[in-house]
Amino acid sequence: MLFFRRFSHHFLRFLLFPLIISLLIYLFTFSSFAAGLALGTLASIMLLLNWYYNLEKAYKTEDGRIRTGTIARLVIVIVTCLFWVRFPDVFSIFGIALGLLLSYIMILFRAIKELTK
Repeated sequence: MLFFRRFSHHFLRFLLFPLIISLLIYLFTFSSFAAGLALGTLASIMLLLNWYYNLEKAYKTEDGRIRTGTIARLVIVIVTCLFWVRFPDVFSIFGIALGLLLSYIMILFRAIKELTK
């Protein structure tokens, strides 16, 4: 539970806002962009969870191997884009792309924060 608490402190509280807002917009307007943004933000949360888990493991490792979870993150992005391929009238690819970009923006902010310590 401690891992999830640290994860939510660093990332989840920032991503819940666009997720909830995009879901509310979709519920009232049935906008494909809002649906895509919600799906992309949900995938972004999964990407960050994977990345943060691997980062925690890298801090604790002593054998010099650092795994970044690139394959798992790639699978998450592919599955998310397959939702767009299957339901193009429901999900906008631009909303999905923007939602997916949120995780990488958060990773960059985290890296900048760590470098400036």
